[in-house]
Amino acid sequence: MIESLTPQKLSENIYLQKKVLLVDDHAVVRRGLASLINEAEDLVVCGEADNERSAIEAVAKLQPDIAVVDWSLGHREAAELVELLREGYPQMPVLVLSVHDEMFYSERALQAGASGYVMKQEATERIIDAIRRVIGGHFYLTERAVRALPDSLRTNLERNRHGLDGNHAGEPAGRSAKRVEATDISIVIPVFNSEGTIEQLSESLIHELGHSYRLQLILVDDSSNDQSMSACQRLHQRHPDIVDCLQLSRNFGEHNAVMAGLNCADGDYCVIMDDDMQNPPSEVRCLIEEIKSGHDVVYVRYPRKHHTWFRNLGSWLHNWMATCALDKPPDLYLSSFKILSRFVVREIVRYTGPDPYLDAIILRTTRKIGVVSVRHAPREDGTSGYTIRKLISLWGNMMVSFSLWPVRLIGICGLAMMLTGIGYGMITFAAYLIPSMPDPDTYQQLNASNWFFRGVTLMFICLVAEYVGRIYMSVNRNPQFIIRNLLRHRPRS
Repeated sequence: MIESLTPQKLSENIYLQKKVLLVDDHAVVRRGLASLINEAEDLVVCGEADNERSAIEAVAKLQPDIAVVDWSLGHREAAELVELLREGYPQMPVLVLSVHDEMFYSERALQAGASGYVMKQEATERIIDAIRRVIGGHFYLTERAVRALPDSLRTNLERNRHGLDGNHAGEPAGRSAKRVEATDISIVIPVFNSEGTIEQLSESLIHELGHSYRLQLILVDDSSNDQSMSACQRLHQRHPDIVDCLQLSRNFGEHNAVMAGLNCADGDYCVIMDDDMQNPPSEVRCLIEEIKSGHDVVYVRYPRKHHTWFRNLGSWLHNWMATCALDKPPDLYLSSFKILSRFVVREIVRYTGPDPYLDAIILRTTRKIGVVSVRHAPREDGTSGYTIRKLISLWGNMMVSFSLWPVRLIGICGLAMMLTGIGYGMITFAAYLIPSMPDPDTYQQLNASNWFFRGVTLMFICLVAEYVGRIYMSVNRNPQFIIRNLLRHRPRS
């Protein structure tokens, strides 16, 4: 949907005003912003758009001086739209306006090509000032957001601030820095009660891979009960150019912790592995070599697993249910040790639901999946946190949040009941017509109608549940994670 303003709505000195295009999927927000911006003498809102397609059409039609884009359009981040606008209209700057915390999203916005990031809860004067600065050829970020940026991005912003920007014409500082300082391999490790292994694992990874790749190690402490966070902080102090350390405000669960890490990952490939040393650091190279052959995702297969019989049984049941509910290839083992391409990571972090199930998001994103056999080491310290409660919770999350299979299974049962009622009714009706058959009694008549109408009722309930389930999947946006502390790595220049 494109809304362009009529000449009567524009002031007489439009040719002295800078034209602003608003891109936001909430009409009320667009109206409010337009009212605020139009109060400025040097700015005028020339049009509005509520999705990516209409935004691109509006830019081509209205030729605005700046596009103010909401970072969340529907259920997707606006990174792809920003990239398309910058590539198609390099002279038109893009300012991201969002409710999401600038500490965690401004870096991605700059890397996509935006010239600034401002939060919606800022004062009106600051939003207007941000628009003016970006139109004037400058970048706009608050000092708080600038301090959270990697050194490479911050250096480019400082150069731009002093008129010494060395980027290519029409290319924002973030994109240039991303190309030069890209981290090849990011490794996300969810940490929970692993103070005895996390330092050894991290040091082994850095020793094994640090000389071959530009490395980013992201440790996500899922509110451990021991001193795991202290161990992560020591690693960050020893390797400030490699280690990112996140502490979640409470225990959100493994998949949510991994999502927090993926939101901070900026490597060309991203490895996800456990914190218990059962995934040997030397095997990471096997995954990297395999994914470079053209896969989007590479899972591992263990010729021999060093797990208890209970966990092996739970893994088998989980994979069988995933095959039924998620249309997973039957021979694919959904291991927690895997590597993702940048494309898949970008699609995963667009998911904003409260209960992420990574493998379901991966399977709905791509089927270019590889498998590689690696060694599975015995557990060196501590005990597994794998419990029947967590297994049932994971199944429930997979079935309810990412599949309508349970609802459809109940619908099939309703269909079977209805067909049974029809068959029973046909036999009862035939008994009336055929003299040799005994007349049906009242119980048989009630039983036939009972089966039929209960089956029909169950089918209609499942039809309503199907619609409700789809709405739930679309609109549920409770937070996936909340970060209490964040220590970012600083790549060496």
